[in-house]
Amino acid sequence: MDYDARRRGCRNLTDSQRELAGQLAVRAEALWREAGMDGREGLSVAGAVALAAVQLGLQLPASRS
Repeated sequence: MDYDARRRGCRNLTDSQRELAGQLAVRAEALWREAGMDGREGLSVAGAVALAAVQLGLQLPASRS
């Protein structure tokens, strides 16, 4: 699931939106791969993206100035 090679329609995103989309893709791919390891049932790609979005939404910024 090489997100950067297949990504379409991102020309209208701001730099921060593009960065967030990249973080979401990386997190979702890791969750999707991890869920399918060791013969586990696994996650659908859509499920992995949804879970990654929730996880990214719950993360607090590293520092606030």
